[in-house]
Parts: sequence; structure tokens; C-alpha cells
Amino acid sequence: MSGIFIATLLATIAAKVPAGFSTGDLLLSDCHGSRQFVRGYVAGWLDKWNRDEYLARRNIVDNAPNTKAMVNAAYLGESVGINLCVPVGTKAEVLGDVLCTFLEQNPGVRDATGDDLMTEVVQANYSCPAQ
Repeated sequence: MSGIFIATLLATIAAKVPAGFSTGDLLLSDCHGSRQFVRGYVAGWLDKWNRDEYLARRNIVDNAPNTKAMVNAAYLGESVGINLCVPVGTKAEVLGDVLCTFLEQNPGVRDATGDDLMTEVVQANYSCPAQ
């Protein structure tokens, strides 16, 4: 009997979870309510960005003797074309506020994915200095 109860409970919870990726509209609605989801989204996005950057750098180091792998890594870096320099200690709360302001001021972009919007916002505010 308890197995049926647990299965029913899990099915009910799973049915309430929205499917799909966050969009600007969803993030903006969270900006007008409790911003905890926005902060969590921003923190997760930054964690993913940092992890991807680490893996890309490790790929270059691991493949240094392999010319073809180095060329492929360089092409990947050029195709992404984004260089972010978020200062150490920057809080997700601050970036969440920047994202919310951006979404409020730019209604035409709200149908974009949260990932694209975060990339645009962070790149606009935390681009690395030209070398």
C-alpha cells in the first residue's frame, strides 16, 4: 500500500514540474516575484560556464602535442567568440538584478532562451579587456 502512495505522490510532483528551458518571459515573471529562482538560475549558469571553460582549457593542455586537436580547439573558441571576465566575488544576486533590469528594458528579447539572455547580459557587462 505504501508503494502505491509513494508512486502517486511522485507522479503528482512530476506533473507540476514545467518542461523545457527557461525563457526571458519565465525569468521576468520570477523577477517580479521572489528572485530566488533567478539567483539560482544565474548561479547555475555561472557554474556551467566556469566548468565548460575549465574543460576547454584542459582539452588544450591535454592535446598540446596533437596539432589537429589544437586546431579544432582553436576553431571551437573562435566559433563561440565569447570572452567573459566576471570579477571574483561577484554575487548571483547582483547578476540576477542586472538580468531582470535587462529583461524589463528589452521586451523584444523575452522569447529567447535563458542561456542566450544570460550570455548577452554577462558579455555586455563583463567582457574581458582587449589584449
